[in-house]
Amino acid sequence: MRSLRTRLFFVLLATFFLAWAIALTFLGVQLQRDRTGLWDRELGHVGRELLLSMPSDIRQLSGATNLSLGEAAPPKSQKIGDLGFQIWIKPRREVVVRSPGASSSAPLKPDFSDGYAIRTIGGEEWRVFAVSDAQNEVQVQVGRPTAELGAEVRQWLRIGLGTTVLVVVVLGIAMKLVIRWSLRPAVKVQEAITSRNALDFDPLPSRNLPDEVRPLVESFNRLLGRLDRAVQNDRQFLAEAAHELRTPLAALLTHAQVALRSKSLDEARSSLEQLVRGVERSARLSQQLLDSARLDVERRAGEHAPLELADIVALVTREFETMATAKHQSIMLDTEPCLIQGNVDDLGILIGNLIDNAVRYSGVGGRVAVRCLREGNGVRLQVLDDGPGVAQSDRTRIFDRFFRIVGSNERGSGIGLSLVARIAASHDARIETGSGLEGRGFGITVIFPALQESTDVPGLATARRTVSLPETAAPS
Repeated sequence: MRSLRTRLFFVLLATFFLAWAIALTFLGVQLQRDRTGLWDRELGHVGRELLLSMPSDIRQLSGATNLSLGEAAPPKSQKIGDLGFQIWIKPRREVVVRSPGASSSAPLKPDFSDGYAIRTIGGEEWRVFAVSDAQNEVQVQVGRPTAELGAEVRQWLRIGLGTTVLVVVVLGIAMKLVIRWSLRPAVKVQEAITSRNALDFDPLPSRNLPDEVRPLVESFNRLLGRLDRAVQNDRQFLAEAAHELRTPLAALLTHAQVALRSKSLDEARSSLEQLVRGVERSARLSQQLLDSARLDVERRAGEHAPLELADIVALVTREFETMATAKHQSIMLDTEPCLIQGNVDDLGILIGNLIDNAVRYSGVGGRVAVRCLREGNGVRLQVLDDGPGVAQSDRTRIFDRFFRIVGSNERGSGIGLSLVARIAASHDARIETGSGLEGRGFGITVIFPALQESTDVPGLATARRTVSLPETAAPS
């Protein structure tokens, strides 16, 4: 019974049988009632007609034996289906006219009262009717075995049952054909799913589908569309990632080969320094690729929790102290308590990529400002630098995966800011771009929806603080 067609067929057939049984029972009762009334009307009509057809001198007749047939045949006996009658002269209690087979001495209605009655005659039950003339001297008694009524009812029921069986057979065939025809599009969908390969995400056929099945197939098609886009994105990401890794690996191999062919350490130093920088770039690219792949896994809403953004910003910013010192840069950290709903790991990736992007492109001796401040009902995270900046036409494209600004001296992976955009979207935050410090450079602002402050959050910042890195931290 797991088949929808089988369920529909048997449910419809069972419903029809139940309705048929109720209707047949009602029909039998009604037929029995109608036939009983019809019998009474027939008996009454025959009795009155017999009485009115008798001559006025019937009282002078005697109860002599009836006339016989011209052929030598015994008189017909009374049987089921025959109508028996007697015409009595009531004062003499004498039968003057009777039907063949009717008794000449035993009245059908012994009490000689007018009306209907049930009597047992010769072991059979009879329905009897009696009617008298106006002088109450002549009475006609008419009777019929009630077994004939049951026989007629059974005959009609047999006819009805046979007709019903024929209708059921025809209806069953019709239902089966209609169900098969109605579900044929669904069968085609099943065949289409079974015959396609694992990476075929073309929409399933939905033409002529029943209204009950079409929403399900359309949902499958929307899911297939999302899967197709996800697979295409993964394929593109793998192709681009392979291309991005191929170039630095080739450069690393070249520098290593040059260093091996060098005759002295001084000759190999330049190649080794290039090798170290190439390893650093490859490590950074690998980490960003891993972060991107991790973000592709859909997160559950339960992984977001209330947290203090200022603490995460301060912690991540200090990780770039060594990098900033090597480039003689300064980082200004300005934070105040900013409670938001988010994921600690994702926000660490977002902040790290923003600061890394600013430190790399601001140049030697540059300045970077990192701010985490409340603003109305939101929290504003800003990373500003005084570097060469980004052209207005490129500011919307820098968040695309693997996009690089043409003419930049710094080689980036083109992944960091795409991670920033994806993490911001997962936190219902919006991104704004603009100028950096003192109208120079470039700045990125991420605005998060804020939560009400609560002292239940561990490590909650209690006041605004300004720190200059990599110099010794000192509150303003």
